[in-house]
Amino acid sequence: MSEASSDSVAGTLRALVALVRESEREMALRLGLNLTDYRALCALEESAPLTSGRLAEELGYTPATTTAITNRLALHGYVTRERSETDRRLVTLSVSPEASQRLLDLTFPLVSVLSERLQALPPDQITTVVAFLDVAQDLMRTHLQILSSKDAT
Repeated sequence: MSEASSDSVAGTLRALVALVRESEREMALRLGLNLTDYRALCALEESAPLTSGRLAEELGYTPATTTAITNRLALHGYVTRERSETDRRLVTLSVSPEASQRLLDLTFPLVSVLSERLQALPPDQITTVVAFLDVAQDLMRTHLQILSSKDAT
């Protein structure tokens, strides 16, 4: 790949990341949430049910911060808490059905069109796109870990 092609790909990825951030802000706004609470809601949507401690680990927040976030989400009716039958001290958090539907309503139009566009490609191109996105995701995850470890030192 030439340097110009590489620069073009990097620029396109930067623009995509910027659009993702802007989309997150807009979706948070439409749900009446701040960005931190929106991201917590999305983490729960992907991984629930979770304990508050496990959610804190996933988000990289303190337990106290996570409790404040989940309290705000519960006030909006976006999160439900369920106490364990076997250990009453254990409480798990889940996204309410209404919140799940609202998230779906906000994301479905884009996911639907992207899926249609992807399915219109020849199978070998789909494989290439998916492989590239997987690599980009792994590289971004590694980069985030490096940045996070620099903060810790």
